[in-house]
Amino acid sequence: MSIEVLRRALETVAGWPNPPQVHLTGGEPFLFFDLLLEGTRMAADLGITAYVETNAMWCVDEDVAGERFRRLRDAGLSAVLVSCSPFHAVKIPPIRTVNAVRAALQVFGSPRTIVYLAEFLQIVQQFDLESPTPLERYEEQFGAERASQILWDGYGIISGGRAGYKLGHLVECQPAEVFGEENCAGNILYAPHSHMDLYGNYIPAFCGGLTAADWRTEDPFQRPHPELVELLIEHGPYGLFAMAQERYDYRPLPGDYAGKCHLCVDVRWHLAEVKPDDYPELRPVSFYENI
Repeated sequence: MSIEVLRRALETVAGWPNPPQVHLTGGEPFLFFDLLLEGTRMAADLGITAYVETNAMWCVDEDVAGERFRRLRDAGLSAVLVSCSPFHAVKIPPIRTVNAVRAALQVFGSPRTIVYLAEFLQIVQQFDLESPTPLERYEEQFGAERASQILWDGYGIISGGRAGYKLGHLVECQPAEVFGEENCAGNILYAPHSHMDLYGNYIPAFCGGLTAADWRTEDPFQRPHPELVELLIEHGPYGLFAMAQERYDYRPLPGDYAGKCHLCVDVRWHLAEVKPDDYPELRPVSFYENI
C-alpha cells in the first residue's frame, strides 16, 4: 500500500462500529519497514490497537530484529505475532523464526509475543535449522498418517488456495454433494477476522480471491453483496458448484475435494478462467493466475 491508501484504510476501520484490533500484515510487512512504522504511528493516533505479523524471513540478525521491534513498540505497536509453520519453513530457514521470537520476547515480553502456532517451533526444529524444509520431508520422516495430523489437524489448514491440490492426498476427500447443507453466512457476514488489501478488496475471513466489497467506497457489512458472494451466503460452495455446472460446464474434480473451501476455490478458479468479466468479485485476478 501507499501511505495514503494505508491511512485511508485505517481511517475506514476507525469509523466502523466497535472498531476491531488491526493486524498489519502482507505478504511480509517488514519488507516495507518505513511504511510499517508510519502505519503503526497512524493507528496509534487513531486510537486503534494494532499488532504486526511477520514470517521472519528477514530475521537473519537477532540484534537488527530487536532494534526494529523497539522502534515499533515505541511508535505504539501492541504486540508481535511470529508465524511459525511447516508452510513458512518451506522457504524460510527455521533459525530466522527462532531469531524473531527471541528478539520479540526481549522487547515485548511474553504476553505480547505471540507465536502462531507455538507448538510448531519444536516441530520445524527437528529438521535443519539453517535450511528450508520441503513439505515432502514430513511424509518421508513421519509417514502419511502422522504428516496428515501435523499439517492438516495440527495447523488447521483451510483447504482453499493451494492446500487442497497439494496436500489433499493426505486427507479423505469427499464429493461435492457432501457439502450440500453448508453455507458460508458465518464466514462472510460475521467474519471475526477479515482482510483489506491495497486494491480496495474487502476479503472476508480467509476467502482469498473473493471480495465482498470495495472497502474504499462500499460498506462491506451491507447486503446485497455481489452475486457469487450472495450465493455463498445462502447456499455455500455446493450452490456455487450447481450454478457453475448448469451455466458454465464446470466438471467435478476426479479426486473429489479436501473440504468445502477446496470445492469453492476450484469452482471460482473455473469461473475466473471462463467468465472473468462477469464476476468482478473474483479479485484479485492474480490469485487465480498463481494457484
